[in-house]
Amino acid sequence: MKRLLLLTALIVWSGVASAVVYKWVDAQGKTQYGDRPPDGVHAEVVELLGTHPAHASAPSQSATPHASRTGLAAREAAAETLSKEKQTVQQDVDQTREKQCADAQERYKKLIEGRRLYKTGADGERQYLTSDEIDAERLNAKRDVDQICNSPT
Repeated sequence: MKRLLLLTALIVWSGVASAVVYKWVDAQGKTQYGDRPPDGVHAEVVELLGTHPAHASAPSQSATPHASRTGLAAREAAAETLSKEKQTVQQDVDQTREKQCADAQERYKKLIEGRRLYKTGADGERQYLTSDEIDAERLNAKRDVDQICNSPT
């Protein structure tokens, strides 16, 4: 009975010890491991505990240049995608800044050209501004134009 258990243990151990694990880089640039690499991906054999070094190192050496080129291409593609996304975000920021600048300039223009300026009260009626209030509003509007339109970022 002991011999049968020993034989079974050796057979199971030899099956586990001869398992091959592959390492590859996916399209997002992340390193993946598995017993079978996906189709069209260059993968290298990972040397496992209990495997023979000569057997595992030969395929690893021939697959390394392909895997590194694939990884490099994936990283370059990811960097290009990131660059395009940054450009899109920057364009959106620029458009928003232009709109804010145009709105601030329009507000300032109305405050400069307007004769009788007012604010709408809580109940919807007009509350006309005094000259001091108009001057304060003009200064605030000018600061807004300078801050929004002339800021470098």
